[in-house]
Formats: sequence, structure tokens, C-alpha cells
Amino acid sequence: MTTSQRPTAWQDLLSFGRSVRLALSSPETRAKRAYEIFPPSTWTALNDHSSYLNFGYWRSEADTLDDACQALAEKLADAAGFQEGDRILDAGFGYGDQDFMWLERHNPAKIVGLNVTPTHVQIAQAKARERGLSDRLIFQEGSATAMTFEPSSFDRVVALESALHFRPREEFFRQAHHILRPGGVLATADILPLNDYSREDLFSPTVPRENWHDGNEYLARLRSAGFVNARLTSIRTHVYEQWCRWAERKLDAPEFQQNATWGYRRWLHRELADDTRMRRRFANMDYVIVVAEKPM
Repeated sequence: MTTSQRPTAWQDLLSFGRSVRLALSSPETRAKRAYEIFPPSTWTALNDHSSYLNFGYWRSEADTLDDACQALAEKLADAAGFQEGDRILDAGFGYGDQDFMWLERHNPAKIVGLNVTPTHVQIAQAKARERGLSDRLIFQEGSATAMTFEPSSFDRVVALESALHFRPREEFFRQAHHILRPGGVLATADILPLNDYSREDLFSPTVPRENWHDGNEYLARLRSAGFVNARLTSIRTHVYEQWCRWAERKLDAPEFQQNATWGYRRWLHRELADDTRMRRRFANMDYVIVVAEKPM
């Protein structure tokens, strides 16, 4: 990253203004605005070389955040049963790193990415153009709860740590069912509360309260949307604590100091201090891989 790309005091001021705007915005626009509070370099400052935006699936102490994020994306692809020639919809794709990996490893016919955040869409589109992949990686702005695709347009619909923001998530389920072919698969990597206490402790203003329910209710809403064979697997023991330890190691690293805004650094230091809010929230949160099928 060049000096001109590093966060400046002006960007900190902009971030503060955007935070106020987020707090005052309607619930429907919070997810769209949240990821534009900070510049892209801040959102990915904990990464070494990728721009993934998830907690990751940590398989060993030797993993980096980049390794863990890629492992989570591949775990979701395996759960969804990606096959060569598939038509895949990725709802809430972040900067699209997983889509490039999936294209290389699984050779789908195409991946359509849908995202409400304009900055994410623009960056992913630019990467696809640079690599000559715009015909197979199609990134577009749009809502996962207001999709206009034709019935049976996709073989798989996936949401990698994004469906918790969809307002409401069950509308995403209904629309995913509509655009999947018979026998198609919906798969999500998602965050849920473990108990009643955490229902009152929403960890992000971009998570609608109607989405904050346990795994049994999650499966019930999938069935209500028409899905069958819905199944949920918790992977939380491979997610939160490992991410916290990684973040703690990175906080004082020179590259993190250079790439993250002062406001973000201050917030993360406070959140990761001993026995503070972040770990207490994580103690009450599940992390799940969920798979369901559209009947034949």
C-alpha cells in the first residue's frame, strides 16, 4: 500500500460522520452503509494479503486469517456441493475473494454476486475485468431480499457470513427457493444466538432483530420457505476465539497501524481488551453452516 492509500486524519473524520449517519439511518439501509464507514484498507487491515471479510474457519494454530477465511469459503462450497458447470448465486459477496477461488477450484459455468454496498461491487468488478473473468464472474448491486432473477436460474445459492444482515433473512430464503432449480441447494455460513441472553445483545446495528433467533427457528423458517432436508452444523469452536487471538497479535503490527484508521484501531483495541464486550458476545453466539434443498 502506498502512502497516498493509507488512512489519513481526514478519513477518520469521514468515518466518524458515516458512523453518525449509520446510527441515524433506517434499518433497511444500515447494512449498505456499514461497510462504507471505513475505507477498504481498514476493513482488510487484519488480513495479510487477501480482502476476505469473515471470521474464518481455523484448522490449526499455524493458520493466518487469510488461510482461515479461505478455509471457511471452501467449507461452504463443500456443504453446497459445488459441481463443474454450476450456476451459482453468491448473496452478499464482500470483495468477492471467495468467488475467484470457487471459479478456479470448482469450474462453475458462472457465479453471479449480489451486494448492496456499491464500493464492494465496484472493487469486485474491477478485479474481474483485470483478470478477464467478467463473463463468468458477474458482480452486481442489488438486495438479496429483492431479487429479480427468473425461476430455476441457479443450481446453488450461497451466503458467506452475510445472511444475518438480510432484512429479513426469511425473505431471502423464499426468494432463493424461487430462483433455484428443483433439486438446487441453499447453503449459508451464518451467526446465531446461543441463548435468550444474547437475543438482547445484538452484536451489530446491521443485524435485524427479527433475524436474531436460534438454530431450531432457523431450520423452521427454511422449511416454511419450502426447503427440505435442512441441516445445521455448529463450527463455533473453530471460529471466534481463534479470530480474537489473531487480531490481538496483529493490533501492534506496523502494517495494521498503517492500513487501519485511528478510529478502527482504537475500537478494536478496546473490544479485545481482557474480559470486554467482544469475547462476552462471542460466548453467547453460535457460528453455523446450514444447508437445505429445494424439492425435485
